[in-house]
Amino acid sequence: MAAPASLFMAVFFIIPCGVLFAYSFGSTNYADISFGTSPDNYIKIFTDPLYREILLRSLWMGATIGLTSVLLAFPLAYAITLGPLKRAATIILLLVMVSLFTAYIVRIYAWRSLLGRNGAISQLLTWSGVTDVPLETFAYSKAAVIVTLTSILVPVAILPLVSALSGVSAQCIEAAKSLGATSTGAFFRITVPMASRGIVSAFALSFVIAAGDFVTPQLLGGPKAQLAGNAVVGRFGLSFDWPLGSAIAFSLVISMGIFLWIVNALLRRMGIKDRP
Repeated sequence: MAAPASLFMAVFFIIPCGVLFAYSFGSTNYADISFGTSPDNYIKIFTDPLYREILLRSLWMGATIGLTSVLLAFPLAYAITLGPLKRAATIILLLVMVSLFTAYIVRIYAWRSLLGRNGAISQLLTWSGVTDVPLETFAYSKAAVIVTLTSILVPVAILPLVSALSGVSAQCIEAAKSLGATSTGAFFRITVPMASRGIVSAFALSFVIAAGDFVTPQLLGGPKAQLAGNAVVGRFGLSFDWPLGSAIAFSLVISMGIFLWIVNALLRRMGIKDRP
């Protein structure tokens, strides 16, 4: 079983990434792309304020969306594993899975309709007298991108959280309460540490998807909400600068890896990640 999986990874992941990595040290002259060994593209990314800002924006927006997704997904995951919705867990998980099969672009356009100038939110505020004219504040902003991606990624975050919380022993919680712990104390001392691996997995998954997304910022984000994925698409498509696009992509991957490593190191220092 290991050989086919290794072959699949080599053909569809390692080799394409190797080609892109080789491109990132090359140069382009209009449509003529040549390989090379110059680090100029990486130097440009980390010295040009535009690209540096895009990378930092991708990281902080990805982290914000990842954290928000986990905070919103955790109560539902808790309710269907240890809480009052345990009997309806199968139906709720089925609905969560169905939502994942809903077309990604359809959900983005649905939020675009809600947050737009003539959307439901703007019309509700106008009708209630909060504002006299339709607002354009919601659409084409960082907030719109964060709200949309969070709504898309909450179902994604629920799955690892449910898996982790399913392993939390109700007997341990009851034992803690019988020894004098309050419900809040048992939650933070028993439930959260035992589910920490699922929490970290849900955050990492949501963070990586959000930081690398380009469709949502393209359709709902303004000029100041563009992420690294949009820069990669622009370099590969519009300007045909594949070397620079490859360098941006690898810079994003490396930056995300460093960020997740820092998060993991902090959790280990706090003694959370190593708990069962």
